[in-house]
Amino acid sequence: MTRETIASKARRYLVEQRVTVTRVDGDVADAVIRGDTGEHRTGRDPARGWHCSCQARGRCSHVAALKLVTVRQPGGGDAA
Repeated sequence: MTRETIASKARRYLVEQRVTVTRVDGDVADAVIRGDTGEHRTGRDPARGWHCSCQARGRCSHVAALKLVTVRQPGGGDAA
């Protein structure tokens, strides 16, 4: 069996409507992602950068899913 990549899992979370964005304000974004092992809080803020409550070391599919639906505007726009 082929293992699912981080990118494909992130897209699957979006298609399966597992991503709930709870806040986008300037450089801050927060979301709750229903992952395969439970619910995870993920987000981005200037102090921590991209972060997630899951146990993954390094990149995770939860942050990847949030990144797919948020974008930082050049010059400090309103989107994360």
